[in-house]
Parts: sequence; structure tokens; C-alpha cells
Amino acid sequence: MKRSMIALAGLTVAAVMQAPAFGQLPPPPPTVPAHITHEKACEDVTVSVYFSAYETMLSSYSMRAVNAASDRLAGCAVTEINAEVVSEEAHSDEDFATLSEARATAVLDAFSARGIRAPEVHTDITPKVDAAMPMSAKAPLARRVNVVLTAEPGYGL
Repeated sequence: MKRSMIALAGLTVAAVMQAPAFGQLPPPPPTVPAHITHEKACEDVTVSVYFSAYETMLSSYSMRAVNAASDRLAGCAVTEINAEVVSEEAHSDEDFATLSEARATAVLDAFSARGIRAPEVHTDITPKVDAAMPMSAKAPLARRVNVVLTAEPGYGL
């Protein structure tokens, strides 16, 4: 018992010797302000917005894609928007051309509602069949609007 008390007393003295004295003050903070540069990487964004068959309304999944692309472009200046419609319903019928135009308009309006506008907007609403998709499969991936948003750093960044 005596030995353990002596060992404990020795450890206590060693611990107290390691502690800083009460009169010591911590060093003062640096006087030179820290300079942290904020570099926004404004890279071009490519997004595909998908539609249901014969629909022109954006689904919740499509809105998430638009929102994610818009968030990536926060603080950037969008200089050009290119929208191209790819459609499995590509026919010479005027109704399908109207459908393609309505899809492109819906996507551009969704970006505009999120504050993404550009001085140059190019739309290719000529319905195209995706050559990579097999004709045997009804391809929901072939009903889309491919959008390329060209961005550069905005003012003040």
C-alpha cells in the first residue's frame, strides 16, 4: 500500500511539473491578416433533361438535374446556352415538332427560373433519333434535351 502511494505521489509531482505555470500567457494572435483567395471554377456544364413519353412537363428527377446544374453555376456568368432535342418520337409530323419545341422551352424556362440566363441561346429543335439506342427497345433515354451551358467567372470573383 505504501509503495503504491509513493508511486502515485511521484506521478502527481511529475504531472504538475509538466503543466504550464499560472502566470504564463498564451502567445498573442498574429497581427498580419490572413489572405484566403476564393477561386471559383466556372466550368462549362452539360446536362441531359429526360421526359416521359409524349410529355413536356419536367419530372422531379429532371428538376433535380436542373437544380444541380444551376447550383454548380452559382456565381458564374453564363454566356451561352445550347439546347438540342433528341426524341424517339422523331417524325415529320408537325405535332412532334411542336412537342420537341415545348420540351426545349420547358428546360430553358426552368433554367431561367433558377436565374440562369445567357445573351446567346441556341436551340436545335429538329427531332433526332438517338443512333446509339437499339430500335427494339423503347428508350426513355432517347426522350431528352441535351443542354450545354458555357460559363466564365462573374464580376467580383
